Amino acid sequence: MVSGLRSLGADPSTIKYVVVTHGHGDHFGGAQYLADRYGARVMMAPADWDLLASTSPANAPTRDLDITDGQKLTLGGTTVTLNHTPGHTPGTVSPLFPARWRGRTHTAMLWGGTNPPAATANKETYLSSALTFASRARRAGVDVELSNHGFADYGLERMEELRSAPNGRENPFVVGTSTAQRFMKIVETMLRGRIAQDQQAATTTATTMAATNAPTAACC
Repeated sequence: MVSGLRSLGADPSTIKYVVVTHGHGDHFGGAQYLADRYGARVMMAPADWDLLASTSPANAPTRDLDITDGQKLTLGGTTVTLNHTPGHTPGTVSPLFPARWRGRTHTAMLWGGTNPPAATANKETYLSSALTFASRARRAGVDVELSNHGFADYGLERMEELRSAPNGRENPFVVGTSTAQRFMKIVETMLRGRIAQDQQAATTTATTMAATNAPTAACC
């Protein structure tokens, strides 16, 4: 991680905050290392600090700073807005922040959780988060779409596109406001479909149990 940052011209000793989007090991891994070695402060939503406390995963960071919904974190001339978007985990956070390309400033979103949870109630929470975040992204004029898993939105392919044509005029991550909203609409549609599947499965199970437990007539 440290050598990777340095290879990009970033000095890890200048890191002030580590914003953990949610409490899964592939997202908080390394946070404590940066805190111990460089004095960085680790930030996470309270619900996911609680999640780590209840599950005690290996390498979990020591509880430090809570993220509040809509909190603004400013470093230099850059302000990042941190939005609570529970669903993937109870405390998932999705940031909005400025991004610059070819002398122009854009507004980027990072959707903080990808895979839907198992429980129907948690999927419904996730759907509500997606709707709220889409509205906030619309108001902010988001035109850059990012996911915290590059394989989930063709992010890896888009990175390779930039590598292969670094001097190209177009940036594949600058998708425009309508396409950024389309991304969130796809998330919404997917969740509505998963919830409908859950409801259908519950109805089928209830019907099967009712049929199994129905009394039978005896003949003599």
